[in-house]
Amino acid sequence: MLKIFASVLLASALAQAQGSADIARWNDEAERGDARAQFWLGVAYERGKGIEQDFGKALKWFMESAKQGNADAENLLGQMYEVAEGVPQDYRQAAKWYRAACEHRPDYGGAGQGCNNLGLLHLEGKGFKRNSIEAYKYFRLANSEVNLETAKRRMTRGEIADAERRTEQWIEAHPDQ
Repeated sequence: MLKIFASVLLASALAQAQGSADIARWNDEAERGDARAQFWLGVAYERGKGIEQDFGKALKWFMESAKQGNADAENLLGQMYEVAEGVPQDYRQAAKWYRAACEHRPDYGGAGQGCNNLGLLHLEGKGFKRNSIEAYKYFRLANSEVNLETAKRRMTRGEIADAERRTEQWIEAHPDQ
Protein backbone atom coordinates (compact mmCIF):
# COMPACT_ATOMS: atom_id res chain seq x y z
CA MET A 1 0.00 0.00 0.00
CA LEU A 2 2.78 2.45 0.91
CA LYS A 3 4.65 1.55 -2.30
CA ILE A 4 1.59 2.53 -4.30
CA PHE A 5 1.23 5.78 -2.33
CA ALA A 6 4.92 6.62 -2.86
CA SER A 7 4.60 5.94 -6.58
CA VAL A 8 1.56 8.20 -6.80
CA LEU A 9 3.44 11.00 -5.02
CA LEU A 10 6.40 10.64 -7.37
CA ALA A 11 4.17 10.53 -10.44
CA SER A 12 2.28 13.64 -9.37
CA ALA A 13 5.52 15.51 -8.73
CA LEU A 14 6.83 14.49 -12.12
CA ALA A 15 3.60 15.51 -13.82
CA GLN A 16 4.30 19.05 -12.67
CA ALA A 17 7.92 19.08 -13.81
CA GLN A 18 8.85 16.92 -16.73
CA GLY A 19 9.69 19.35 -19.48
CA SER A 20 13.07 19.60 -21.13
CA ALA A 21 13.84 22.79 -19.18
CA ASP A 22 13.31 20.95 -15.88
CA ILE A 23 15.46 18.03 -17.01
CA ALA A 24 18.21 20.40 -18.17
CA ARG A 25 18.12 22.30 -14.87
CA TRP A 26 18.21 19.07 -12.83
CA ASN A 27 21.09 17.81 -14.96
CA ASP A 28 23.12 21.00 -14.40
CA GLU A 29 22.42 20.99 -10.67
CA ALA A 30 23.07 17.23 -10.41
CA GLU A 31 26.43 17.60 -12.15
CA ARG A 32 27.32 20.24 -9.54
CA GLY A 33 26.53 17.74 -6.77
CA ASP A 34 23.05 18.79 -5.69
CA ALA A 35 21.56 15.68 -4.01
CA ARG A 36 17.96 16.78 -4.56
CA ALA A 37 18.53 17.38 -8.30
CA GLN A 38 20.38 14.05 -8.55
CA PHE A 39 17.38 12.33 -7.01
CA TRP A 40 14.82 13.98 -9.31
CA LEU A 41 16.97 13.37 -12.38
CA GLY A 42 17.18 9.72 -11.33
CA VAL A 43 13.39 9.61 -10.99
CA ALA A 44 12.96 11.12 -14.46
CA TYR A 45 15.28 8.50 -15.99
CA GLU A 46 13.70 5.67 -14.01
CA ARG A 47 10.15 6.63 -15.00
CA GLY A 48 10.99 7.87 -18.51
CA LYS A 49 9.15 11.14 -17.91
CA GLY A 50 10.43 14.06 -19.94
CA ILE A 51 13.40 12.00 -21.04
CA GLU A 52 14.06 8.56 -22.50
CA GLN A 53 13.85 5.85 -19.83
CA ASP A 54 17.33 4.69 -18.86
CA PHE A 55 17.70 2.52 -15.76
CA GLY A 56 21.50 2.76 -15.89
CA LYS A 57 21.38 6.55 -15.63
CA ALA A 58 18.66 6.34 -12.99
CA LEU A 59 20.89 4.03 -10.95
CA LYS A 60 23.85 6.41 -11.38
CA TRP A 61 21.93 9.45 -10.15
CA PHE A 62 20.24 7.61 -7.29
CA MET A 63 23.67 6.35 -6.17
CA GLU A 64 25.11 9.87 -6.28
CA SER A 65 22.19 11.23 -4.28
CA ALA A 66 22.31 8.31 -1.82
CA LYS A 67 26.03 8.95 -1.19
CA GLN A 68 24.89 12.28 0.24
CA GLY A 69 22.32 10.62 2.49
CA ASN A 70 19.14 11.19 0.47
CA ALA A 71 16.65 8.72 1.99
CA ASP A 72 14.32 8.89 -1.01
CA ALA A 73 17.18 7.87 -3.33
CA GLU A 74 18.17 5.07 -0.95
CA ASN A 75 14.60 3.79 -0.92
CA LEU A 76 14.33 3.82 -4.73
CA LEU A 77 17.67 2.02 -5.02
CA GLY A 78 16.18 -0.66 -2.79
CA GLN A 79 13.15 -0.89 -5.06
CA MET A 80 15.34 -1.19 -8.16
CA TYR A 81 17.20 -4.14 -6.60
CA GLU A 82 14.03 -5.72 -5.28
CA VAL A 83 12.23 -5.75 -8.63
CA ALA A 84 15.32 -6.11 -10.89
CA GLU A 85 14.85 -2.73 -12.54
CA GLY A 86 18.06 -2.28 -14.55
CA VAL A 87 20.03 -4.45 -12.11
CA PRO A 88 19.95 -8.15 -11.23
CA GLN A 89 17.35 -8.91 -8.57
CA ASP A 90 19.13 -8.91 -5.24
CA TYR A 91 17.07 -8.88 -2.05
CA ARG A 92 20.18 -8.39 0.11
CA GLN A 93 21.06 -5.21 -1.80
CA ALA A 94 17.44 -4.11 -1.61
CA ALA A 95 17.53 -4.62 2.17
CA LYS A 96 20.81 -2.70 2.44
CA TRP A 97 19.30 0.34 0.72
CA TYR A 98 15.96 0.11 2.52
CA ARG A 99 17.82 -0.10 5.84
CA ALA A 100 19.92 2.95 4.91
CA ALA A 101 16.73 4.91 4.13
CA CYS A 102 15.05 3.70 7.31
CA GLU A 103 17.92 4.95 9.48
CA HIS A 104 17.18 8.60 8.67
CA ARG A 105 15.55 10.52 11.50
CA PRO A 106 13.39 12.44 11.51
CA ASP A 107 11.42 10.79 8.73
CA TYR A 108 10.67 13.07 5.79
CA GLY A 109 9.21 10.32 3.57
CA GLY A 110 11.98 8.09 2.28
CA ALA A 111 12.81 6.81 5.74
CA GLY A 112 9.29 5.57 6.41
CA GLN A 113 9.06 4.01 2.98
CA GLY A 114 12.42 2.32 3.52
CA CYS A 115 11.28 0.94 6.89
CA ASN A 116 8.02 -0.34 5.40
CA ASN A 117 9.76 -1.96 2.43
CA LEU A 118 12.33 -3.58 4.71
CA GLY A 119 9.48 -4.93 6.82
CA LEU A 120 7.88 -6.43 3.72
CA LEU A 121 11.10 -8.25 2.84
CA HIS A 122 11.19 -9.73 6.37
CA LEU A 123 7.49 -10.61 6.29
CA GLU A 124 7.72 -12.30 2.89
CA GLY A 125 11.07 -13.99 3.53
CA LYS A 126 12.82 -12.28 0.64
CA GLY A 127 16.56 -12.27 1.26
CA PHE A 128 16.01 -13.45 4.83
CA LYS A 129 14.30 -16.23 6.66
CA ARG A 130 10.72 -15.04 7.34
CA ASN A 131 10.74 -12.98 10.49
CA SER A 132 7.46 -11.49 11.69
CA ILE A 133 9.16 -9.87 14.69
CA GLU A 134 11.53 -7.85 12.49
CA ALA A 135 8.70 -7.12 10.04
CA TYR A 136 6.55 -5.82 12.91
CA LYS A 137 9.38 -3.58 14.12
CA TYR A 138 9.89 -1.97 10.72
CA PHE A 139 6.16 -1.59 10.08
CA ARG A 140 5.79 0.14 13.44
CA LEU A 141 8.69 2.46 12.63
CA ALA A 142 6.98 3.26 9.31
CA ASN A 143 3.60 3.80 10.98
CA SER A 144 2.15 1.29 8.53
CA GLU A 145 -0.98 0.15 10.38
CA VAL A 146 -2.22 -2.21 7.65
CA ASN A 147 1.09 -4.06 7.37
CA LEU A 148 1.52 -4.03 11.15
CA GLU A 149 -1.84 -5.78 11.54
CA THR A 150 -0.83 -8.35 8.91
CA ALA A 151 2.34 -9.13 10.83
CA LYS A 152 0.47 -9.29 14.17
CA ARG A 153 -1.90 -11.94 12.81
CA ARG A 154 1.10 -14.21 12.29
CA MET A 155 2.52 -13.69 15.77
CA THR A 156 2.00 -14.92 19.32
CA ARG A 157 1.54 -12.50 22.21
CA GLY A 158 5.10 -13.20 23.29
CA GLU A 159 6.44 -12.40 19.84
CA ILE A 160 4.47 -9.14 19.78
CA ALA A 161 5.94 -8.18 23.15
CA ASP A 162 9.43 -9.02 21.85
CA ALA A 163 8.79 -6.95 18.71
CA GLU A 164 7.63 -3.99 20.82
CA ARG A 165 10.79 -4.25 22.94
CA ARG A 166 13.01 -4.38 19.83
CA THR A 167 11.19 -1.40 18.34
CA GLU A 168 11.74 0.69 21.47
CA GLN A 169 15.43 -0.30 21.52
CA TRP A 170 15.75 0.75 17.87
CA ILE A 171 14.08 4.10 18.55
CA GLU A 172 16.41 4.75 21.52
CA ALA A 173 19.44 3.93 19.35
CA HIS A 174 18.24 6.22 16.51
CA PRO A 175 17.16 9.55 18.03
CA ASP A 176 15.94 12.33 15.75
CA GLN A 177 18.91 14.17 14.34
